[in-house]
Formats: sequence, C-alpha cells, structure tokens
Amino acid sequence: MDIDRENIKLEAEGAPAGAVVGGTVVAVRFQPVGKIYYFLAAPELALQAREWVVVETTHGLQVGQVVTVNLPPTCATCGEETLRPIVRRASALDMARHQHLRERGVRAVEAVAEEIKALGLKEIKAVQVEFTLDGEKAVVFCVGTLSGNDQNALRRRLAPRLRCHVDLRVVGPRDHAKMLGGYGVCGEPRCCARFLSDFHTVSIRMAKDQSISMAPTDITGMCGRLRCCLAYEHQVYLDSAKDFPKRKTRVRTSEGIGRVIDWDALKAELIVEIPPDGPRRERKHYRFPLTEVEVLSAEPEEPTEEDSEPASE
Repeated sequence: MDIDRENIKLEAEGAPAGAVVGGTVVAVRFQPVGKIYYFLAAPELALQAREWVVVETTHGLQVGQVVTVNLPPTCATCGEETLRPIVRRASALDMARHQHLRERGVRAVEAVAEEIKALGLKEIKAVQVEFTLDGEKAVVFCVGTLSGNDQNALRRRLAPRLRCHVDLRVVGPRDHAKMLGGYGVCGEPRCCARFLSDFHTVSIRMAKDQSISMAPTDITGMCGRLRCCLAYEHQVYLDSAKDFPKRKTRVRTSEGIGRVIDWDALKAELIVEIPPDGPRRERKHYRFPLTEVEVLSAEPEEPTEEDSEPASE
C-alpha cells in the first residue's frame, strides 16, 4: 500500500500541541493487551472508550486505542510527570497508515533476523518491530544479550535497510512470551497475552503459602519464569491462614490427638497426622473440617504417646 507520508505530517502540523487547558485524562494502550499510558485530551474531542487516537510519544506519533476517559486529574496511576496531549482523533488515513506499518513491521522482523545472522550474533533474537506513524523511526524488540558495540553495529546495518532511525530494545522472557502469545499448560491462552496489562511481582513464597509443589514444571510458565497465576489466589490463602492453627499444633479430633501438618484453605479443612496407636504401626493422615477440630496448644509441639488415644464421645 502506497500512502503519502507528507499527508500524515500535514495533519500532525494542524493538530493541537502543547498543554491542554481544562482537558480530561484519557487512558490509551498501543497493543491489544499492552501497558496503559495516560494522556490529556482537549474537551472538544469528546472521546469515547474504544476510539482510536493519534498521540505524541517519546518515540514520535503513534496510534492507540482509548481504554478509559474522564479519569480524575489526580489519578494515582497517572504518575507525577506532565501528561502529553492527544494530538487528534485518528482519521481513516491514520488507520490505513497504521495497518500498513503493522504489516511492514512483520516483514521487518525477517530483515532484522538476517542482519543479526550476518553479524554472527548468536545470543540475540528479533521478536517484533514497530514503526511510528510517520515511518521515520522503528523500535526493534529483541530478546537475549547484546553488548553496546553489537548494538551500534546492528543499528548501523538496519538504518539503511529499514530506511529510518532504529531504536533497539532488549526485552525479558515475560515480555517475549507476551508478544508471541500462545497457550499455557492449563490449556487457556497465556494470561500475559490475554488480559495482563502489566506484570506483577511473583515469588516462591506465594507457591509455598498455597502448598503448591516446588517442581519446576508446576510453578514455571512457558516463559521459564514463575507463573503469573501464582499471585491470583495468594491473598485468599493468606486471609484463610489466619483462621487455621499453625503447622505442628496439637489438636484433638474424632480419630485421636495429633498434629497439624497442612490445611486446605479452599475446603476449610485441616490435614492432621495421627501417631501410631495399638496395633497400628504407621502414622496416618486425616482430613477434618476446621469446625470439628479442637486446638489443644497455642504453640506447636510434638504429640505425646498419652495424647494418641482416640477422643471420647
């Protein structure tokens, strides 16, 4: 598709610039499930959610989709930086240009891969290429390791081939998985590519608090990092744990006195280990509803032989 680049520039020159007096804060994203950024819209634009707009970013003019409008000027997520204004509502020409540049970006990934191979860079891989609306700048996303000298060499080779200024950006494995999309081990589309606008902190402690197996295949996602879903129910388990006795606490049950070895927060059940009694030579684990268990000691301790007798009715 051959689109006159000058028309894009002329539309931008005629658009409002600088500070917008009395404007409203608008949330905009540039990818279907990308990070949300905030801009200031002039009142006369009267923007609605899901509309497309042209904004001025640090990379240049870009097309984004409105997520939320009429946010309070002091919204906590907007940050302390001065908000950039929305240039204009995207026109048919803007959208045609935007689609053309997306297709050009797909082809550019192959060109970047060829240049990486020509330079013998085995530790880096091209993932995605994005062009600004005027086509004068390309942001190349790569995954791997790239030294400063290699960056300069790759940038010099890509600039004449892509016919624009090139900005290289190395992303982590999570961002890489988000760009690729695909499915997780649960059979559902990956959370990062489906609805996560931003990544949150995930730790091993979250898996331990939920009694999840520490096997790498059980706690790591397709990106090789801890699964984002470990954080979804973590707070529920923490809140539930307040109602449960600590592990190794002595408790009285219908099967006798034993100690708590674990609990099931979702079912509100305790898993209790009952020591051997009489002919029984091995310890057994039982599940009891929390309401049917009597805590015998506040501090965890080992059950004694005397405490192993069944509870009398």
